Amino acid sequence: MRFFYAPNVDAVHFLDPSESKHVVRVLRAKIGDRIGLLDGRGNRYAGVLTQADKHCCVVETSLEESQPATEFPLTLVIAPTKSTDRFEWLLEKAMEYGVRKIQPVWTERSERKTEKSERWEKILVSALKQSKQLWLTELAPAVPWLDWLNSEEAKIGDGFVAHCESTEKTHLFDAVSTTAPCWVAIGPEGDFTVAEIDAALAKGALAVTLGEQRLRTETAGLAAIQVHALSHR
Repeated sequence: MRFFYAPNVDAVHFLDPSESKHVVRVLRAKIGDRIGLLDGRGNRYAGVLTQADKHCCVVETSLEESQPATEFPLTLVIAPTKSTDRFEWLLEKAMEYGVRKIQPVWTERSERKTEKSERWEKILVSALKQSKQLWLTELAPAVPWLDWLNSEEAKIGDGFVAHCESTEKTHLFDAVSTTAPCWVAIGPEGDFTVAEIDAALAKGALAVTLGEQRLRTETAGLAAIQVHALSHR
């Protein structure tokens, strides 16, 4: 069954023009065919096509599954990579793993200073439909690193900053609690500066390592996601 995304699903639901065109022209769906709908807020709907029109398809829906939000979610705080392809790859994998939120941050060594929020949202929605996850990963607007550290959200749960400096660190797997939400920060190419690391530690974050290997930013992001997932298996 092919799945479509709609943030608000009605009992009689009207697909938007782009998805209606896809249903009719690409899938060649007909009246009576079944499709699925995901609202990205924990609900999956079964649908039956009652009108097949390239401008507006109509679907009769019924709730098929409802999933509560993860009690102890992960927020991945990460500096977008210079290569947008690498960051977009990470977005896709984060959605497949069911990461609750991604918070892009600008740091002193960030080589990218612009965001492509509309394109990035589309990548997350596409990954939602492909992976059939029920919760859409939230993509927050990018903020400076120090602004994140001073935010109210950074005070919720446990905070971890992964870095490559030769200082005392705990492996993330040993640090993550299974009874609290958390955020994990990954720096840019070139890593966080010492001052940025110290600022995080001063706010109560714990310095962590992801292993002995030196990882690219997007690889480190995925490693952090995997460690969190394994600790909550």
